[in-house]
Amino acid sequence: MIGRDSTCKIMGVAFLNAIIAFLFVSCATKGDFRQMQQDATAHAHEIESRLSALEQSFATMDSLLVEQLTLSQTLRALIGTQSREQTENISSITARQDEINYMLRDLLEKLQAIQLYGVMEKKPPSQQPDSSLISARSTQRAPLTRSPVKPDPEKLYESALSDIENNNYALAESRFMSFLLQFPNHTLAANAQYWLGEAAYAQKKYDIAVKEFQKVVDQYPKSSKARAALLKIGFTQIEKGDLKNGQETLKKVIKLFKNSDEANLARAKLNELGSK
Repeated sequence: MIGRDSTCKIMGVAFLNAIIAFLFVSCATKGDFRQMQQDATAHAHEIESRLSALEQSFATMDSLLVEQLTLSQTLRALIGTQSREQTENISSITARQDEINYMLRDLLEKLQAIQLYGVMEKKPPSQQPDSSLISARSTQRAPLTRSPVKPDPEKLYESALSDIENNNYALAESRFMSFLLQFPNHTLAANAQYWLGEAAYAQKKYDIAVKEFQKVVDQYPKSSKARAALLKIGFTQIEKGDLKNGQETLKKVIKLFKNSDEANLARAKLNELGSK
């Protein structure tokens, strides 16, 4: 009897433990399932937020590009005139072009943040434009409806390159940024990013130029434009008075691309500066 009672007790305890274990696993499974549901919902909201941000960015970009083109045409008509009023108009148009390019560059950086990190990165307050430079008409302007038909990427790129050749750098900036916003994975994306740096360099926007050239090096390291961008970083640093870092950058070009044209140009610049 004692052996049977012991066996029954043991079986009873084992059965009770099995029930407890089952309930524990069941609760854990339900908890995990709820967590999975919450994660999936959060992920769906995140994707929806990104898509919404992209659509809003594209709509704003289209509006800015239309205005930029109009400004460029007006500027061409005014160039060569001498009256005070027309000179003031030219200054106003140029200021607005710079403002538009700032906003387009901000859109491009947000898009790149979405692609790389899945977030909309905010700029520190020190990098925000002076509110006094933003006219009431620009802040109140409603974005245009995005056209369902994308422009041809090659034609857009060639138009931007033509603007570079014609010294129309502000419009070139707009078009290259438009290209990168709409066709970030195109085979010409590295080239567009490089020429965006060249457009800034030509306008003596050296801080912006270094940043744009650095993106070529970081984002398109296998592109043929990577070594050209590194060379221009060195040139730009020297132009802005950062002689030490400029020389170090040029030495880096020589070390990494020993027999290239860029290395020869780097050597020539260092010789010109009397650097060893």
